[in-house]
Amino acid sequence: VEEMTENSDKEVRGSVSSQNPWESMMPIILFIGFNKLFGLASAISAATVWSVMISIRRWRNGHPIGKFIPIVTAGILVRGIIGIVTDSEAVYFGIGIGIKAFVGLGLVVTTVVGRNYLAQYAPIIFPFDISVLNHQAYKSAMSRIAIGLGIAQLISAGFDVWLYNNASVDGYLVIRFFVNWPFTTAVIVLSMLYLGKKLSVIPGFSGLASVLENRRET
Repeated sequence: VEEMTENSDKEVRGSVSSQNPWESMMPIILFIGFNKLFGLASAISAATVWSVMISIRRWRNGHPIGKFIPIVTAGILVRGIIGIVTDSEAVYFGIGIGIKAFVGLGLVVTTVVGRNYLAQYAPIIFPFDISVLNHQAYKSAMSRIAIGLGIAQLISAGFDVWLYNNASVDGYLVIRFFVNWPFTTAVIVLSMLYLGKKLSVIPGFSGLASVLENRRET
């Protein structure tokens, strides 16, 4: 079990660290640059176009959450259009903060009332066997993870509100990135490590590393 846990830990860290931070940094760089040179509308347009391009590329590359990418892309476009029409930084950034808070609250509330959507959609990324999905250890672990992720989203949204009210637009974008990136990475890594540990009690479960490897092969 210890060997399985160690292998899972390495796989989890590798999966998270393999993400390209430039994909997240470029919208910030484009927004700051275009905002200074051409104004808010062009800055929003540049950041939106980049984000949509990345979403399309992930979808074409078979990203594990590909089913949700069209929804995410539509949200990016709507947010960008509203920001351009209103010509308001507060509205543009406020939409993102509001969505984050809504998702966090939704995760907590739906889990508390017994409808854990995280457990329902997790197999999109982790193709667990039906024996794992039906096991109480899986349901319990996913419920706790969902509440933890929801609280983390609410904390992040609260920090974003405070930061926006106490920093310049450039400062808000840069500081938010360098705070949220490690915070989000830590939350994801800890959640996955916790899940792997809790699922290790299930007979026949070979670890998250094996599950992720099976996903790559398929």
